[in-house]
Amino acid sequence: MPFVSSRRILVIALAGAALLSALPQSSQSPWSGTLAAILWAPLVPGASALAWVRDRIRAPSEPYQGLPEDLRSAREDRDQLQGELDARQLRVEELERELSELSGFRPPDRAGWQPRRATVVERGGGRPAGLLGIDIGTNQGVGEGDPVVVGGNQIIGEIASGGAENRSWVIPLDDRRCGRIDAIVTPQASGKGGNAARQTILVQLVPQGNRTLVGELETLAGVNPGDSVLLGDAGWRPAAQGMRIGVVESVGKLDANPLRGRITVRMESDPARVTHVVVKVRVPGEGQPRGQGARGAGVAK
Repeated sequence: MPFVSSRRILVIALAGAALLSALPQSSQSPWSGTLAAILWAPLVPGASALAWVRDRIRAPSEPYQGLPEDLRSAREDRDQLQGELDARQLRVEELERELSELSGFRPPDRAGWQPRRATVVERGGGRPAGLLGIDIGTNQGVGEGDPVVVGGNQIIGEIASGGAENRSWVIPLDDRRCGRIDAIVTPQASGKGGNAARQTILVQLVPQGNRTLVGELETLAGVNPGDSVLLGDAGWRPAAQGMRIGVVESVGKLDANPLRGRITVRMESDPARVTHVVVKVRVPGEGQPRGQGARGAGVAK
């Protein structure tokens, strides 16, 4: 019959699947489980028979089978202790990594800041990825404008306003909410001995998302891909000055004005992939007073 052709059955099945997928999940749960049980019922005897054959062919063997009871019990206890030891060693290695990371942030005396390690527990949606939620807040001294770094000297953002006692939000450097950022391009050392004085070039960067920032220069003389880019913005906290933003990824001329140059900077670390960060928290009574040298970082939404 034309009506029961395979093409029509396929169309009806696809239409039915699309209709069912549009239904709320709460309305699907009661009957979907029953339908699955009905469809699975004819296969239960075969599955049980195959499981029986499998167990016969490859019967599970108990560890240390055939040994005296005392010896078997001792070896089982040994295996349990070995497992606990392995777990403790993994924990020690994790703590050593954390200690090594924090050691890279040890400030000099009277620096005005202290490191606070944090875990990224939440990420904003959209493109770019948005703010990062971390598990420390005002109870740990974190405040708006505090710089956030990884790997010792790689800055990835700053603390936004609107944090809580045990939660803060980080604005990544590649997020437009960070605003324009004054930076310093340090060309790679040249000369045979590598001791030639390096020229520093000032540039104002604009976040573009996807780990990139762009800036314009009067001239591209002395700027090459691979040059380091450091933060040098008076609006940021003193603890952020000189931190690495990334490297020059590409250089070129502006289409609208060929006399001016354009550089693209790629961040050293990807904010969308970091799992742990360090916040340089200001120590009250030391360093620069809060409110000076710290920009309004925007409200976390």
